[in-house]
Order: sequence, then C-alpha cells, then structure tokens
Amino acid sequence: MAITTEMNESNTRTISLIVTERCNLSCVYCYEHNKSASDMTFDRAKQIIDRELIYGKPKENTYIEFFGGEPFLNFDLIKQVYDYVMSFYKGKIRFFATTNGTLVHGDIAEWLSARKNFSVGLSLDGNRVAHNLNRSDSFDKIDLAFFLKNYPEQPIKMTVSELSMPYFSESVKYLTSLGFTVACNLAYMVDWLSESNVKTLAEQLNDLISWYADDPNIKKCSMLDFKIERLAYDTQSNEKIKKYCGTGTAMVCYDMRGTAYPCQLFAPISAGSKAITTEQANIHDELDIDLLDRECADCYYLKICPFCLGSNYLSCGDLYKPDKARCKLYKMIFAANAKLKAIEWARGTLKCDKDTEQALLRSIVHIQNLQ
Repeated sequence: MAITTEMNESNTRTISLIVTERCNLSCVYCYEHNKSASDMTFDRAKQIIDRELIYGKPKENTYIEFFGGEPFLNFDLIKQVYDYVMSFYKGKIRFFATTNGTLVHGDIAEWLSARKNFSVGLSLDGNRVAHNLNRSDSFDKIDLAFFLKNYPEQPIKMTVSELSMPYFSESVKYLTSLGFTVACNLAYMVDWLSESNVKTLAEQLNDLISWYADDPNIKKCSMLDFKIERLAYDTQSNEKIKKYCGTGTAMVCYDMRGTAYPCQLFAPISAGSKAITTEQANIHDELDIDLLDRECADCYYLKICPFCLGSNYLSCGDLYKPDKARCKLYKMIFAANAKLKAIEWARGTLKCDKDTEQALLRSIVHIQNLQ
C-alpha cells in the first residue's frame, strides 16, 4: 500500500479491491505466486462497496484502493466502481491504485487526469538499469512525466532486490533529480544475510549518507528518513505495541470471490492455500508483546521497525515472527540513519526543535553503543 496521507486508524478506512489476478510483467521478487486469469466482476465489487459504504460504518476518511496483479488490466471495472460510488456516496472518499505504470497511457491517462480524487502510486525500481533488472525490461514503457505532473506528492515505490542493490544509491539520486520522492523497501523472501548483500547495502547507504549530508535540502528517501528520535521516548507500554500499518483493522482487502483479508499479502494470490481471512487472523489495533519472540520483543528498534504481519506470515508462517535476515539489514539501516543525523548535528544542519534534537542525540548514542 502506498497511500501518502497519514492514517489515523480511528477515522480512516481503506477498502482494497483485488480487481484482477492478471499481470503483464514478471518481476523477479514478486510475492504473488498464485496469479491467474481471473478478474473481479462489477456485481462482486458492488456487493463489497454496498457492504462497506451502505450497510457498514464508513469512516471520516475512506479510501478505495484498486490492486492486482496489474489493476489497469481491468480498467473497465475501475471506471464502473468509481462512477457507482460517486453516484450515491457523498462522504469524504478518495480512490487509489497501485500500478506498474506500463498501461497508463492514452484513454487511461486522460481518465485519471480528469479525476482529482483519484491518486496513483507507481512502482518504479530506480534508473533504467535497476528497474529493468527487476521488472521485465519495462522502464521505457512508463510515462514518468505523467506521474510527476499528476501525482507530485505521491512517493515512488522502489523495491530493492539482490539484482538492483548495486544500483540503489544511483537510483535514488536519479529519481530524486527528476523530482520524485522515493519510498524504498527491501524485497521479501530474499537471503539478505549473504556476505555480498550486507557489504553492498553498507556501501550504498554510505554513499547516500555523504550525498544527503553535503546538501541538507535534498528530500531523503524513506530508508534514510526513519524517525529515530522516537526511540528516546517511552511512549509504548510494556504489554502492547502499535502496528506499523492498518492491516486487519483500518484496512480490509477483498479478492474476487468477495472474501475479506487483512491485506493482499494474506489473500490467495499471495498466500495460496495458506490464505487466512480477516476473521481468522483476528488482528487488533495494538498487539500483545507476548505474541513476539523474546529477541523481537526486547529489540531497541521495535518502536520504529517496519514490522509487517503479512510479510512475516509469507516468509515464516507466523504473523508475529519476522524474517531475521531482514532484521539484520534493517538494524544496519537504523544505524545508517543515526550516522546521517550525527553528521548533520555536527555540521549544524540538523533542522528540528530542541526537544527533538535532544531525543535524536540520545537515540544516536544508544544506537552507536549497540554497534
């Protein structure tokens, strides 16, 4: 999910529709191992929308997200759902689609441009070389200017794979130079603990640290923009932890059979026969700390960790057991954040209030002591 608006789970609801299980690409890291030729029908979509918006209890902010596969392979349904919702629902509602961008041309581009309450998140994995290594040589099929013009505040979703890791820094610089904000993440289910991956990530992060430190006005990519000052605040109880996203509570994902899942990672397109519904998953706004293994529960970084229940389930078969390989690399990433902030503080370019500065310094010292 790539919706940019900060979500308050008390007043926001995201209704995600897997409108197709088809895709026109074959990305090297794709976690959707059960794609098919199936599309959602309008009758099914209408049933879901009625359940959520008419018979349910819509929140103050409601998003309808179109997901796939590649959702624009079922563009006719997207138009039908949009028109249906706009014809009867007068609340504060917005629409969103996650796309590989290859089909957003011509009629689709024109239709999207005319609808200001419809945002689109582009998956773009870096410069031409990096993207093509990951995503079926599709770079030149994407109209980058369209996305930059129409969705300037929407971050690009850049997934880093083993193949594209050597181009990580270069790719962030390239996309930033075009005017995009870059939201980057490590691909799921990869042996990130290999010596070459650890070494390459360290090199790439250090290169980006130098670049950002030399020009504090550059918008940082998400991987070097963690709020590490939060680590210095004791805002979390010893019994509960807050979820990283709205999976299973503020978010619901429907497949083409109309079954509700916590998010697309739990749906059959991703989890296959191991798919579990929202009801079965029984996820709450806050998680009991006892659900985590001891190492995770005691981790200093828990409050800022991108702890993903869905990726945990896909990689380890347990919602509350994270992939330890990803853990190691994210600890490197948190340390890199501390290094960058320390350089900014020493150079007098750290932009924050005094309280935040003090929290950052305490966090930096603690992180450095952990190394």
